[in-house]
Order: sequence, then structure tokens, then C-alpha cells
Amino acid sequence: MKWLREVYDLFVDDPKLAVLSLVALAIAFLIAKAGAKSAAGLAIFLVVAGSLWYSTRHD
Repeated sequence: MKWLREVYDLFVDDPKLAVLSLVALAIAFLIAKAGAKSAAGLAIFLVVAGSLWYSTRHD
């Protein structure tokens, strides 16, 4: 669970980003279970990148 704490520490200044990153992981997990592992990686990238973009544009 140390890795989870490190990921959370990246987003600790903005709790919305931490929650959105966990949502991205959940979405990617569901996509990966469906068999589309490349799409799962893309989903993580898009959700986290979009969240960071939104956070920096609206602060």
C-alpha cells in the first residue's frame, strides 16, 4: 500500500485530483477485466491528464 500513499501524496494539494485518479484506476480495472488492456491504459492517461488540465485551468 506504500505505492498508493505515494500516488495520493502527488495529489494531496487537491483532493479532487486524488479522487479522480482513483476513479481512473477503477475505470481502467473494469476495462482491463473486459479484455482491452491497451484501452485501460489509455483511460488512465486520459482521465488523469484531463483532471490535471481542468485543475490547473480553474484555479
